[in-house]
Amino acid sequence: MTHSQDTAGWDQEVDVLVAGSGIGGLGTAVIAASHGAEVAVVEKAATIGGTTAKSAAYMWIPNNRFLRASGRTDPRPEALRYMARLSRPRLYDPDSPTLGLPAWEYRGIAAFYDHASEAAETYERLGVLEFGHAADFPDYYAHIQEDAAPTGRILFPAESQGGPTGGRVLVDKLAEACERANVPITVEARVTRVVLEDGAVVGAEIEQAGVLRRVRTRRGVVFATGGFTQDPGLRLQYLDQSYVGGCAARTNTGDLLSIAREAGADLVNLNLGMRAPMVLERLVEDPAGVRGSFMIPGDSLIVVNRFGRRVVSEKLPYHDFARTFFAWDGQLGTYPNNPLIAIWDEAATRFGGEGFGNLIPAPGDDPYWVVTADSLADLEQGIAARLDKLRPLTGQAELDAGFGTALAGTVERWNGMATEGVDHDFGRGSTPIEQGLSAYFGWGDGPNPMMAPLSGNGPYHATVLGPALIDTAGGPRCEPDGQVLRPDGDPIPGLFAVGNCAAAPSGEAYWAGGHTIGLIQCSAYLAGRAVAA
Repeated sequence: MTHSQDTAGWDQEVDVLVAGSGIGGLGTAVIAASHGAEVAVVEKAATIGGTTAKSAAYMWIPNNRFLRASGRTDPRPEALRYMARLSRPRLYDPDSPTLGLPAWEYRGIAAFYDHASEAAETYERLGVLEFGHAADFPDYYAHIQEDAAPTGRILFPAESQGGPTGGRVLVDKLAEACERANVPITVEARVTRVVLEDGAVVGAEIEQAGVLRRVRTRRGVVFATGGFTQDPGLRLQYLDQSYVGGCAARTNTGDLLSIAREAGADLVNLNLGMRAPMVLERLVEDPAGVRGSFMIPGDSLIVVNRFGRRVVSEKLPYHDFARTFFAWDGQLGTYPNNPLIAIWDEAATRFGGEGFGNLIPAPGDDPYWVVTADSLADLEQGIAARLDKLRPLTGQAELDAGFGTALAGTVERWNGMATEGVDHDFGRGSTPIEQGLSAYFGWGDGPNPMMAPLSGNGPYHATVLGPALIDTAGGPRCEPDGQVLRPDGDPIPGLFAVGNCAAAPSGEAYWAGGHTIGLIQCSAYLAGRAVAA
């Protein structure tokens, strides 16, 4: 942080400086420019897009225009109850004026409902993006009573047709809109500190190629620099659990935390993150490109712990699936489900494919992360060898001595349930979202199309899964328009934060596909308006 005596000698002056070039940064820049502000964007990485570029860019937009046009309704009270119940399950109180949430989180979800569709329609009106509509795709908790609009809330860039390339499409469209609005984007440039004058942020210091330059801002500095997924020290310091890393952009190292702290911001929710299981060998081999396994396809596929037992529905949405890793066994003094092992037979290889972190390789891919053996006994040996190789990520985890015997019992029970078509243990395939996620790579033919017996003969295949982050969800507490707040609730003039670098008002929840980017596109819209004003 630089103080008032250092405010002479600026290298550049703009209305608004934006740090970060994902949906949060570029979205804010486009909106601020449309309101007449002179905007400049800087990006720490050598390429633009951040974590957004790796995503499918689904956006969960309550009460969106497509949903309304279809004749369906998405009433505000029920939508807020749905969000609040999942955000803070222990605190949730439907009779409370804030539904039991901290006041700032309630304001955040209320503003999201009130403005998310308005934001999306504004990006359309400005010619930034055309949306497609996942009309029938369910929310992740479409089966609970609070969800009065269980389908129809998800939008995506129309050009991607709902496929895994939506993030790249979105970033390109936003960059084109910035170019039309004369908003320069400078890569390999990182904001290292903000400049304060009488308690207000009036500029920032930027490092580029080892050279520092100072940019004065007439209206504000907006951070959209992502969370701290890629800083192991910060993960260890703040998060409730131990994660192996994540699929956020490699530049997401929590740059804003120290800057915001020095500026006097209130930092909250630092223990929270958005999670997914991840194929550990893919993380080792391709840390920049790896994605979480957002869909685990296959009918004759099960996931077991290192004691050889199933512990979760394999089709559970990724954020909640990843909670399973952290179950603690107080008698054994260990996390028995960390890591987990996915096992499938040859028939399930037909579900292989690209995108969404599919753990079954696509035809022709190098299956370096897969153990293959002709028998379950030989597969056990191969898994044990991979765990030994993965010790830097899994600690001292190894297969239990009784793994093979337990696995044989697990497979026998699974095969009986699959033949019947009912998962009596974890309800696999019983919720709308499990059916929706499974449908992308195709269903099987049995009485439960998400279940099939494992073959009595090999070959068998396996891979090792660990707990990963999509990104963290903590940072400075903000107003819904991104204005950063002090512990007393007063704003820090001229300082804004959008996206995963800011504390999310969604608490523990992941409401649906597109939860994160849906929130961020709305926050970017509100922040762009506010900083331009």
